[in-house]
Amino acid sequence: MTTAAPPLVFVALLVGAALPFVPVVGRAARIAATIVHEVGHVVVVVPFGGQIRRIDLHPDGSGEAWVQLGRVPGAIRWLVRVLNLYAGYSAPLWAGVLLVTGVLHGSRWLPVVVLGVVGVVALLFVRNWFGLLVVVGFDALALWVAVRPSDATVLVVAAVGALFVVDGLRSVVQVARWLLTGARVQTDFHIAAAEMRVPASLWFVLFVAVNAVAVWLARVPLAESWEAVAAGVRALV
Repeated sequence: MTTAAPPLVFVALLVGAALPFVPVVGRAARIAATIVHEVGHVVVVVPFGGQIRRIDLHPDGSGEAWVQLGRVPGAIRWLVRVLNLYAGYSAPLWAGVLLVTGVLHGSRWLPVVVLGVVGVVALLFVRNWFGLLVVVGFDALALWVAVRPSDATVLVVAAVGALFVVDGLRSVVQVARWLLTGARVQTDFHIAAAEMRVPASLWFVLFVAVNAVAVWLARVPLAESWEAVAAGVRALV
């Protein structure tokens, strides 16, 4: 069961959820979600023998992970390719869920682990100067949360978690809109379509289905967290 969180936590959640839609500030905030997106590729590829040549982060909030699967065993290469495809857009959503859950449960170490993994992996693979500056800031946040836990760090983690969830959903909806309008863009789904001769729209539908199954499997803790957030927000308003 979740613990009773103070009202300021729900204020922080609302602030974090609103950040992606604030002009200028929203673009800066979305770069943090982009870091998690690109780290998601690393986490699912490297354990199977894949290589990440570099990660680049750009001021417009976009990013690129240069992935090589040549050393992945041929029998599972197709599976790793699919995991790599889905990991990017899934990573911010689930990282945000873990951060918010950690806050609601009063867990100190869950947010530390999530932020720490993202920070360390990003520091190892980000190569461009702008990206390195952003990652250093992200790592400073993770170190602060780990070393100096306080009411302030709890509020920041809550806001960052909500930011990741909402920006992750925003990105998924944006991709859906691009697919429906036939926009000329290069998302993970379009790259996979070019490589494996399967339409980007089908990859997207399968992505939604896979995440829907994951949500169903985690439905009990997710429902508890959602009820706690909904009750807290209702109490505020």
